[in-house]
Amino acid sequence: MILDQLLPQRWPSTRRAFVVAVIGPAAVTAMALLPGRVGVAVAALAYVLAVAAAAAFGGLASGMLASVLSFVALHYFFTPPEGLGVPRTQDLVALLTFLVVSAVVGAWISAATSQRLRAERRAEEARVLHRVAARLLTGEPVEVVVKDFARSVTDLLGLGRLEITTTYPKRMACVETTDELPDDQVETFPMVARGRTIGQIRVAAAARRKTGNDERAVIRMLADQVALALDAVGLAAELQQAELEAQSSQARAALFSSVTHDLRTPLASILASATSLRNPAMSFEATDVRELLDTICHEAERLNRLVGNLLDLSRIRAGAMSPKKEPAPIGELVESVLARLGPMLRDHRISLHLEPGLPLVPIDAVQIDQVLTNLVENAARYSPPGTLLRISCTRTDGWVRIETTDEGPGIPTEDRERVFEPFVRGRPSIVPGAGLGLAICKAVVEAHRGHIRIEEPADGGTTIAFDLPTENGG
Repeated sequence: MILDQLLPQRWPSTRRAFVVAVIGPAAVTAMALLPGRVGVAVAALAYVLAVAAAAAFGGLASGMLASVLSFVALHYFFTPPEGLGVPRTQDLVALLTFLVVSAVVGAWISAATSQRLRAERRAEEARVLHRVAARLLTGEPVEVVVKDFARSVTDLLGLGRLEITTTYPKRMACVETTDELPDDQVETFPMVARGRTIGQIRVAAAARRKTGNDERAVIRMLADQVALALDAVGLAAELQQAELEAQSSQARAALFSSVTHDLRTPLASILASATSLRNPAMSFEATDVRELLDTICHEAERLNRLVGNLLDLSRIRAGAMSPKKEPAPIGELVESVLARLGPMLRDHRISLHLEPGLPLVPIDAVQIDQVLTNLVENAARYSPPGTLLRISCTRTDGWVRIETTDEGPGIPTEDRERVFEPFVRGRPSIVPGAGLGLAICKAVVEAHRGHIRIEEPADGGTTIAFDLPTENGG
């Protein structure tokens, strides 16, 4: 670690290996200058440590060079006769044994160090890829993720320059550099996914260094993996766009069907009644005239409701469903809706329960009136004549709850969420309708920070309940 701090990281690897190989044996040799006699055994052990350090910090070549230098120094300074004299046979054997042992130790430590460094690099590569994939999946902007990836790879491999350009899922370019390098030092690695090139990574080693085969292999692997991740993001975006287009097409088809059926049906009734009244060849009793006029009025009201719902749906999708809330007595609003819908409700029995002491509720009275109207109309249209319709308004902690309950066929459990979507109808199609009423009710209630849901009473039928907060911040 100390050597890593002392030696510049951008030194060429051969220079670093040479310096590391010389420092250790030189330091041990200095022991020969100390007062007193240093034994051969102590010097040999010190040289072995120097060889091990050189192999650990400088690699195999550094360890081998340190082993040779240590062998020469041990012979020259510590083995009698000192200097260039020929040692005794037993000392020569000891020196050769030292050379072999130091070389083996250096090779073993170099291999272990290299394996550890490779494992650390693989772990760091895996972390970089995991971080990139995770951030792409969270929907973070692709440009930000790619830039962070470029910075991480530059730091990981000690590169001088790294450029990433992509054409998918979008065209962009990112440059991370620590050196201004000429183009002739730049290598290019394609980013390939599903057999097509979606970009490239251009890299250059730092000054006075070269990109090794290991670095090239890592960059190729990273290029392929990041290409797959970007391709997955692009496919997800395409799938989302396709789903939106499918939903839009479905909505347009449903709207077209609604317009062609739900608008033409009342128009046909109005046209038939008006034509009959205008026909001079036909004579009608007063009751017949009243029935034809009632048909015209009824069908015109039906047309007006449908057109109003379509306009409301367009406002919801445009984000214009913003309530203008004022404190209002919710009980009086319920009574007003029931009075207005009296002609429609004349064939049903009505039960109204208003809890005493209901507080004023901050609402847009026009919008909540529309919610109540849609719910009461649905209850009346989908329940047989003569059945009971129950409307209640009660207070809970911080909320006011309004419920409408009918004795109709009910809504299947699996459809109770879907019926709040536009153009979806969950009850048997015994009456005409475009499937917009509940979608509008949900949008209005949620715009008031409320909740709406469908329940099934114990005695059958359907209960639709919605809660409104009694305070603006609820």
